[in-house]
Amino acid sequence: MRKTTYILASLLSAINLKAQEVKFRENIDKDSLFNVSIQKLPIEMREEYTKTFKEGNEQAKEFLLFMISMPKSSKKELIENFENKNTEIQKLKTEYQKLVPENYIVYIEFEPESKILTTTEEITIKIYKLKDKNEKENENLEVIQRNDGLKVISQNWNLKPNSEELEKILKSIGWTNQTLSKIKKLLNEANCVSIENGKITTIGFAGSGMGKYSYKIFDKSLNEEEKAEYNNGCEYIFYKNNIVLEYGGGAIGPQCFERE
Repeated sequence: MRKTTYILASLLSAINLKAQEVKFRENIDKDSLFNVSIQKLPIEMREEYTKTFKEGNEQAKEFLLFMISMPKSSKKELIENFENKNTEIQKLKTEYQKLVPENYIVYIEFEPESKILTTTEEITIKIYKLKDKNEKENENLEVIQRNDGLKVISQNWNLKPNSEELEKILKSIGWTNQTLSKIKKLLNEANCVSIENGKITTIGFAGSGMGKYSYKIFDKSLNEEEKAEYNNGCEYIFYKNNIVLEYGGGAIGPQCFERE
């Protein structure tokens, strides 16, 4: 445990904090934040993490603090939110589909300004296009595709609100800042953070550590074959009717839903 913690702290701190130029806000008391955040961890992990934090260099401390202070969620919260916000989630799905241009799949996520880090609000937008049967591909042009065959038009992370780069991307699909405001409002009403349209609409509920909990919403109730495919007990759990719960693991940490 101790060795693992030190390796993660020394290697990943440089990758995540330095590469993204993420710093803690000047008014943050790191020791106090650590003491509060450590209470979220299982009791058996606290002693080793506390020792690692006290003995580590500044870089190791910051990464460890960054990791344990990340938002946490659970399968229970995922289900509770669906039951409490069912109407709003269905409205989000329907209204978002109307906003996305025909033959396009668009993923969008809003990352709010951090209260403890210097990161400001950021937006992720990924744009894909369905393959047109009548479209002739240029044989000399290398086309990037997803595993499901969708053509990758653009993938953009860490976009700043009201930036020229964001405006250019929005314009490419006929969106404006007003469109963004509407989507953000719909997401907030559903208590969710992201959405991607398609044959299956995927709505992100909340990040948890480096993972993420989401809903996959089908247009109709799943048949027996689909239930078997989307109920593997790891990243997918069939919930009911046309709803599947999803957990996507991050680079480190749990890769499947927590055990009951």
